[in-house]
Amino acid sequence: MDGSPGSERREAALSSAMRVEQLADSLSQAAVTLHGAVMRAIRKRASQGENGISLSQAHAVFALEVALRQQANQLYADAAGHTVAGLDTAQRQLSGLLDTVRLSIARNDDVRHWISLATSLLHLGSSVLAGSPERILTSVGKVRERLQEMAQD
Repeated sequence: MDGSPGSERREAALSSAMRVEQLADSLSQAAVTLHGAVMRAIRKRASQGENGISLSQAHAVFALEVALRQQANQLYADAAGHTVAGLDTAQRQLSGLLDTVRLSIARNDDVRHWISLATSLLHLGSSVLAGSPERILTSVGKVRERLQEMAQD
């Protein structure tokens, strides 16, 4: 690729170590967003009592946050070993989707949606770790479905 703006759009997602590192960055950022959301919900519970996040929900979200961080670290540790050839998705589309996930988590107070999205991100990460283009595309589709469900609520 020549580095021009048009060349980046054509580059297949996860086709280089740098692109895998970008996915790891996005997973790490999603974990940070989840942490912020659950802390916001915990503070809200303190002021609203039982109407806020439950202890078991908070534990579940914290566990997903840790899992996302660990998965990102695996991808960072061996980004070159997790490149994927033949994905029919542009890196820009994948990055945009993950940006939308983070914004959705930050703007939504429904813990069920956070858990659903974070679980879908973990499936995406594990698909990349497995090097399976079919699983990656299926996981990307699931993330999109979760975002649509969230928008309908």
